[in-house]
Amino acid sequence: MTGLVTNQLLLLKQLTFSRPLTISHRDVDNGNGVQNTIPALKRTSQEKPDYVEIDIQQTKDQQFVVLHDDILKTLAGLNKSPHQLTLQQLTQITVRENGHQAKLASFDDYLAAAKKLNQKLLIEIKATPTDSKDMTAIFIRRYQKQILKNHHLVQTLSYPVVTQLKQQAPQLFVSFILPYNLTLPVTKANAYTMEATTLNAKFIRHAQQQKQQVYAWTVNKPQ
Repeated sequence: MTGLVTNQLLLLKQLTFSRPLTISHRDVDNGNGVQNTIPALKRTSQEKPDYVEIDIQQTKDQQFVVLHDDILKTLAGLNKSPHQLTLQQLTQITVRENGHQAKLASFDDYLAAAKKLNQKLLIEIKATPTDSKDMTAIFIRRYQKQILKNHHLVQTLSYPVVTQLKQQAPQLFVSFILPYNLTLPVTKANAYTMEATTLNAKFIRHAQQQKQQVYAWTVNKPQ
């Protein structure tokens, strides 16, 4: 019993001195805006999260738009993919959610807004088969300096993109998203992002042994 109590006290002491990072999923909190839009970023940033997580996709003209869905049906009522439209066309579209509305934003404009707010980002690159072959190289060339200067992080579901990022821009902090805890991976990623219900202590210990961090989504309750 004494050993158990001692272990519990040590655990509580550790938790007291190691505050977890807070990350706003798709830049909203409690429905305070339309996901992945600058107005939502401005509202959520006032709550001082450590990071704001967003999604970007490549457009028809090889630019980047801030958007999660691969079809604009849910947010804009359009049966179109971001890869079918130019950035100029996309930024004219109004999206609606949670009783709010806003225009889609270019990644450049979103980065500028985050810099003005002094808000760090967790940027998810949503890779698709319709991306240009040099999508990762374009992203690095355009944004590596800004990302490093402003201490943003990058994540992606695509293992090839993880590999390309770490090979071509090794200074970038890159997390590999794993929807399910099915294996103990060995990769060059700096971290792993995992759906919270399948995350366990074994996986976390494995990552720590490899000097890699672990991010869990979506955690909405303090306990």
